[in-house]
Amino acid sequence: MIRLVRRFLGFSWQEQWICVEAFCLTGVTRLVILLLPFRWMSMVLGKHMQESPIKEGVAEAALAGLIGWGVETVSRYTPWESKCLVQAIVGKMMLRQYGIANTLYLGVGRDAGNSLVAHAWLRCGDTIITGRQGRERFTMVGKFADHMNTKEMQKGGDTI
Repeated sequence: MIRLVRRFLGFSWQEQWICVEAFCLTGVTRLVILLLPFRWMSMVLGKHMQESPIKEGVAEAALAGLIGWGVETVSRYTPWESKCLVQAIVGKMMLRQYGIANTLYLGVGRDAGNSLVAHAWLRCGDTIITGRQGRERFTMVGKFADHMNTKEMQKGGDTI
């Protein structure tokens, strides 16, 4: 535990803030997933079956990578389950807060025992920021896009 605190204190203030924010949001997101039907959650995840642009600015891509790192790092230490769906939703909420376009993907596949399994991952620009491990084994069945980035938000427009 002490080693964990020392490691955290060695992070930059921005990394610390992202980790604290991700920790809080993973708890809230996990609770929402347990309490609400997915069809209600899907209404706020973004534009259904659409994708965000593959191009993203350098600053936005760097921040998205930092957010992905923070979400995946914190998720290993939460006292509640913070698997791929929680991570993807938390990453999406944090990217949305900064006005960065992103797409959350949902996929299904079969495990070694031929049981149906699901996976979620989050893409920003051309980079998978959460859920990149093993996503190739899954067939995408749903996606939710946030198209707005800071420039379009200022103009009041929407891009596809």
